[in-house]
Amino acid sequence: MSALPHNDSAQAVDAILRGVGDLAALPQVVYKVVELTGSTMTAAQELERTISVDPGFSSKILMLANSAYYALPRKLTSISEAVTMLGFKTVRQLAMTIGVFEVFIGKNDANSLRRRTWWRHSVDTALCAQTLARITGMVPHDEAYTCGLLHDIGKPILDRYAEPPYEEVTVLVEAGMDAVRAEARIYGCDHASLGGAAAVQWGFPETLCQSIREHHVADPERPTARLATTVVANVFAKLIVDGASGEEESEIVQRFPAWALSTLGLDELKLNNALRASREAVATKAAMGAF
Repeated sequence: MSALPHNDSAQAVDAILRGVGDLAALPQVVYKVVELTGSTMTAAQELERTISVDPGFSSKILMLANSAYYALPRKLTSISEAVTMLGFKTVRQLAMTIGVFEVFIGKNDANSLRRRTWWRHSVDTALCAQTLARITGMVPHDEAYTCGLLHDIGKPILDRYAEPPYEEVTVLVEAGMDAVRAEARIYGCDHASLGGAAAVQWGFPETLCQSIREHHVADPERPTARLATTVVANVFAKLIVDGASGEEESEIVQRFPAWALSTLGLDELKLNNALRASREAVATKAAMGAF
């Protein structure tokens, strides 16, 4: 959807990421947790030690684990208990949520409210993607959550580190321009291409990078279940917050790219059932507290 030739967009992405350096990277402990939880050779004690090295990160893990969202039978008091009670996949999900939150929010400034709005949408999309993955069975639900959580990661990078201020994009959007095209006009690239490149730089799998990079592409060359799940979940999240404006179920289907529905095998009935289930999942988000 970018208004610029691919080469120009790639050059703009490279220039922004060179200027940002490591400032927009996830905390190092997150990379290590992702690495350890992705290996069948990792012992629980090794994961516990890695998390415990960072007291601030450890306390956030416990805070989120003890939230009403996870509904544990008792309060956890140590990382050891968290790993044992929740398992590797959930601990990885917690770590990613905390790390991405820090990239989105950063220090409080005049634009914090905007970034918090983006953050809430990203969590909604993650929960919708996880729900959709459980229904279709085509993507591991923890991977779907991560795709949804990171799909808009390019937005806070633009807002916090790129020039000119993101307000210039907002002005164009308020005048009727599509946000992706407005970003391309102001920065030479959009948040999707920038976020995808950042994910490559961070060493994430290509399937995740593609889901970030191409979630606004109208007709992707290599449609995958992960990309389709991210695209559908993104629309779900917007519908849940903004409402469907009294649309009939048959009309709601028109909001989704045909290729994404086809890839996931979603007809009108299945799509609307998945939307209802996603709405219920998003309703539980308040139980996550600050997140």
